[in-house]
Amino acid sequence: MSVNVELSSAFGVFTDDVLTTKVEGKTVREVLHGLTKQFPKLGRVLLNQEGNLMQTYDFFINGESVYPKSMTALLKDGDLLNILYLIHGG
Repeated sequence: MSVNVELSSAFGVFTDDVLTTKVEGKTVREVLHGLTKQFPKLGRVLLNQEGNLMQTYDFFINGESVYPKSMTALLKDGDLLNILYLIHGG
């Protein structure tokens, strides 16, 4: 099963400016781990030591925010997973 992944432009430095790709996986966790296999540099900034998405990022499935709800959220073939860098400030 293939999921479309779109990355925030901030990740381009870790993916040689590739910001859209297809990744195999049934859950958000599987897709993120597949993505970091394609782009190993991305894994160092995207995932923490437990293999979860770091808190400075957010992800959306088909336009709906699912973080921090669950890395086990199920995906369907052709779903769109967006990964965004959260901007903090005050």
